[in-house]
Amino acid sequence: MRPKNGFILIIGALLLFGSATFGSTKAKSIKIGAVFDITGPTGDVGWHYADGVRDYFKWLNASGGIHDVKIRLEWKDCQYDIPQTLSAYEKFVKDDHVKAIIGWGTGDSEALRTKIIKDKIPYISASFAQNLVWIPGNWNFIPATTYADHVRTVLKYINNLWKENRPLRVALIYNDSEYGRAVLAPAKRYAKAHGIKIVDEEKVSLRCLDATPQMRHLKQKKADYAYIQETVIATATILKDAGKLGLTTLFTGNFWGTERKLAELAGPAAEGYIGVMPFAIWSDRNVPGIQLLKKINRKYHPRVQFREPPYVAGWVNAAIMTEAVRKALGMVNNDPNQVTGTLIKKGFESIKDFNIEGLVTPVSYSAKDHRGAKDVKLVIIKKGRLTAITGWIKTPPVPKAEMEGKE
Repeated sequence: MRPKNGFILIIGALLLFGSATFGSTKAKSIKIGAVFDITGPTGDVGWHYADGVRDYFKWLNASGGIHDVKIRLEWKDCQYDIPQTLSAYEKFVKDDHVKAIIGWGTGDSEALRTKIIKDKIPYISASFAQNLVWIPGNWNFIPATTYADHVRTVLKYINNLWKENRPLRVALIYNDSEYGRAVLAPAKRYAKAHGIKIVDEEKVSLRCLDATPQMRHLKQKKADYAYIQETVIATATILKDAGKLGLTTLFTGNFWGTERKLAELAGPAAEGYIGVMPFAIWSDRNVPGIQLLKKINRKYHPRVQFREPPYVAGWVNAAIMTEAVRKALGMVNNDPNQVTGTLIKKGFESIKDFNIEGLVTPVSYSAKDHRGAKDVKLVIIKKGRLTAITGWIKTPPVPKAEMEGKE
């Protein structure tokens, strides 16, 4: 085993398929906490993410760890519930003495924002909320670009496609949570600056099974496109009910609503849906990281034949955390007892062009920018499958006020 571009590779099939362990108390180890939603409102996407994180560390430790230092993962299914997450955090910090945390949702990550600064606990989240990365002095990191970056990318793309001699009409569909509301202000700001009309806003809950009233109202607004800030279940409900009502609106959406499962749930109504994709997808045959993940998945989950993008997201977050820990260990002669949250944060901020075998574009952080990979693709559901319609593209510039944490 040796590092390659910072990404720990396995040499030989025996190591690849060796016994997986999270380490023992006698082994040299570092504790990392993890917050998941496996059984709660976002569990439809969260279980893949949780498997991605856990599989990475299982594989890492079976491969010898980081210079023989194992990662002991302490995790909790907090069911997308802020009080449960706060309780888990207290246990992680006070009882388990974790040095860093891999987080989940927008609301719980924002609720912990001041606590992790006080306790000096670096935190990489599954949420891409811009509020997590642009607040000065923050300890939050994300693996890719933000929800604000993503909605701007989609608006730019569809506005470039628009050929009629009138402004493009766009609706925003979201759930009434920090995650759902994250796109509202940046979408409106970008639309105003580029001559796009935001003609409607519809609230749809994450577990909604009937969005008929909202779709009737949307139909009256005659939106050309709609952007959906939901996970898969609500997105499927929206598409099905829009189809039943004969809407001509074209639908787009964020990463967490963009899966092959969407086509299974929504059927023909999902055809033509366009989504944001910061990661490689399971059908990317020429991506080395996807080939490795397929081997890992066959070994650890032989009954799971297909993985959705959140599995890749979980693996990527765990890989980035590992790289930050590796850099922190290098600052203290690989002595895990001397590794602190402060050193891991320095490790994060020193990551430059970290190659995770094509699962994302190279990841870089700095003290001023806690976003990881800066590129995304757009994908479309075509014949029930996710298909890329762009290569890796840069997201539009971030407004100064957003970078300063003022909106």
